[in-house]
Amino acid sequence: MDSITQAALGGLCGELVLRKQLGWKGALWGVFFGTLPDLDIFMSPWLDDMESLRNHRSLSHSLFLMLLMSPMFGWLLARLHKHLSIRRATSFVLLTWATHVLIDCFNSYGTQVLEPFSNYRVAFGNMAIADLFFTLPMLLGNFLCLFCAREGKARSIITWTTTTWISLYALASVSLLLWAKSQFQQKLQRSNIATSEMLVSPTLSNIFLWRMVARDPNHYYVSYWSVWDDPKRPIHIDTIPRSPQLADPYQNTKTFNTLDWFSKGWWKVFPHPTNPNSIYFVDMRFGEIQNFKHDPPLKVTPFIWQLTNHDDGSISQQQVRMREGLDMKAAIQQLQERAAGHAPNWHLGIWPWENKFSEF
Repeated sequence: MDSITQAALGGLCGELVLRKQLGWKGALWGVFFGTLPDLDIFMSPWLDDMESLRNHRSLSHSLFLMLLMSPMFGWLLARLHKHLSIRRATSFVLLTWATHVLIDCFNSYGTQVLEPFSNYRVAFGNMAIADLFFTLPMLLGNFLCLFCAREGKARSIITWTTTTWISLYALASVSLLLWAKSQFQQKLQRSNIATSEMLVSPTLSNIFLWRMVARDPNHYYVSYWSVWDDPKRPIHIDTIPRSPQLADPYQNTKTFNTLDWFSKGWWKVFPHPTNPNSIYFVDMRFGEIQNFKHDPPLKVTPFIWQLTNHDDGSISQQQVRMREGLDMKAAIQQLQERAAGHAPNWHLGIWPWENKFSEF
């Protein structure tokens, strides 16, 4: 998840394990160790784009490194704070590291917990990569603890109330994920669509509006469902041709193999409107937002790359940002309205491959 959430969760772990021994310093160490696994991003300047994709959430998020390094960091922490036992310090580091990895597995991005033995990316899809209902209570709890006595009852109440909230929220997200899957399966059946696979995940910063992407050999199917939807709301499922043959000239290259691995095969390609030697590669797993710069609105997807096949046989790539002219306030408002069961014209936007402009 995002760095603020990871830091806040680390601070909460510090409060739970080190409060009586270190006071506010326990939370501070929690922020440090809660952020530590994400420091892999500092390797990016020495890596190309594809290597950066493979590196993020890899070895630093693995069970192997976690179990190997937690005792060492615990020993160092205990050496720094003489009244802190090695056992407690190691338990704290392990808890903070493990919860970081766990909530990273909650979203659709994927986390390589089995490195260096496997690069399989675990993704449960029960929470968005940023969720204020999950993050803000932890930030508030950590802040309030600063004004409470180390041994005070109020501090314990705040810490355990915050812990209970995020635990129940995570459990609720899993329950709603299962409910959403059943709703989408019914949608597909009523529409006489037989699919081989389906992914379901929540939209940005909530667990009430869910997105489905399903596929068969020739098509993707995208639909949305809100917990607050009227059962009589018309069913809308976008049917999207996969057109995998357009990627044939790029197959078996480092760039394409990395993007195929990153997207877990959930990709679509479409031709560049002016360059016959270029295609766009879209990761279909992630939800889109509406860019009202266009009429009808353009569905902005977060992971899209332009691949170019050069005369010398090399392949170049660059990530494409489709946020020029994006009114984020209007997009978020539309998202909130859809989550509340409204926004009847939610599906009327166009996809990037339906866009008639050469520039996004």
